[in-house]
Amino acid sequence: MRAWGWQQDGGGMSTLELAPETSERGIPDPIEPMGLGCTVLLANARWFVKLRWIVIALLGLLGLTARLLPDLMRSLNLVPPARWPWVLAGVLLLGNLLFLFRLSRLQDDAPRRVIEISLWLQIVMDLGVLTALVHLVGSTSTLIAFAYLFHIALACVLLPPRKSFLVTVLAIALYLTCVLLEITRVLPPSGLLITAAYDGQQCPYLQLLFAVSAILVWLVIWYLVSTLSEAVRIRDQILDEANHRVLKADQERHRQVLQTTHDLKVPFSGVESCVQRLRLEHWQELSEPVHAIIERIERRAATLRRRIEDILLLGDLRSQAPQDELLDTVDLSSVIEEAVEACRRLEHKDKNLEITVNAPPIQVFGNRKQFSILILNLVSNALTYSRAGGRVTVSAVEREKDILVTVSDTGIGIRADALPHIFDDYFRTKEAAEFNRMSTGLGLAIVKEIARRFGLTIRVTSEEGVGTTFEIIFPAQATHEEQRRKTNSG
Repeated sequence: MRAWGWQQDGGGMSTLELAPETSERGIPDPIEPMGLGCTVLLANARWFVKLRWIVIALLGLLGLTARLLPDLMRSLNLVPPARWPWVLAGVLLLGNLLFLFRLSRLQDDAPRRVIEISLWLQIVMDLGVLTALVHLVGSTSTLIAFAYLFHIALACVLLPPRKSFLVTVLAIALYLTCVLLEITRVLPPSGLLITAAYDGQQCPYLQLLFAVSAILVWLVIWYLVSTLSEAVRIRDQILDEANHRVLKADQERHRQVLQTTHDLKVPFSGVESCVQRLRLEHWQELSEPVHAIIERIERRAATLRRRIEDILLLGDLRSQAPQDELLDTVDLSSVIEEAVEACRRLEHKDKNLEITVNAPPIQVFGNRKQFSILILNLVSNALTYSRAGGRVTVSAVEREKDILVTVSDTGIGIRADALPHIFDDYFRTKEAAEFNRMSTGLGLAIVKEIARRFGLTIRVTSEEGVGTTFEIIFPAQATHEEQRRKTNSG
């Protein structure tokens, strides 16, 4: 879950909303040394395809302009091209369709080598078409040669320095070959300009000087961009590895806490059993001061037992994936009624609270036990933090696109500055701690974790001293298979 929105109005009312995450939990895979991760690399390969559609459209527009408005081009000192814009656009179109088909079949976990091959094929095709375009537009009579910089810069960002330098060398080789073939007249003179600033055939050395100057600029650009990109890549890799270590350490710490907590469960059960035995067998023999001590032990042991149970439950929720065999259609109204009845039986009898339940039969898909825990925690909190004579309302309503469950009370409320933290482990406001010293501080963390597992949205609205309203939004029931996929991916 993530905090999707938090706002406070002028009257002291605050609202917090938690919405399901779009990405899966877990430790991210480390990025490849000196390169982008496979997921990012694949995304950039697909972006190359999208960018190429713009080039195809521009070539088509050039061919269309030459066909429909040749006089306009001549007035701009341009030679209307014959068919070559259409030929180049056709080559790019065919290649782009093949790349689009190939990349659509690759998943984010595809091998890095496969993604790099696709990227290299795109680069080679683009440089080949660009070299043809450079010759046809004017390799040394125009500034078209600097179009190679686009690929050099992109290669520096996407690839390690050694591989991006290969792209630069390939561009230099293609461009020099084009210029030398023009100087030796193997390729016929060509250009988009009607009159050039100089006659390249009469001054071949000047033509070669222009080409060498352009190449020097390319090399400088490659060095600057590749150096900066490599520095950023190294920094990102260090941060990613540090994050990886922190997450692993957190998982290990969490595992040890669960193990220690589990080890404490049996001794505390033994303590409670001994206290129960004292009550049943020796209570009359003990004095009143001893009675008070035993009752205090009972209360403390019960609090610690609940905390142990909550820690273990929270650990299970965070470490175990939902099991398909435990997912089924759940009658939400019966879950609500059972939770309210359980809270009525166990506590809050002396507060004379008014409890209203409005929950018509509504079906949702999920885990009945975990939904019961979620509702029970919210109802228990509403009753616990309500003052004597207060009112608690629990309702469920089926809307067009979702199902809304609301638990509201007229209790102590939550301070605006504390609201964003109420779902943190062990967090308790000062007012809540004074009102109820027996709380474990894990109830709402458990609520958040269950909501995350099943893609539920939580909205909390509260005003200090007035009351709190929790809204749980269940997605409308989809097919069992669809809901299983959503739940298991969370």
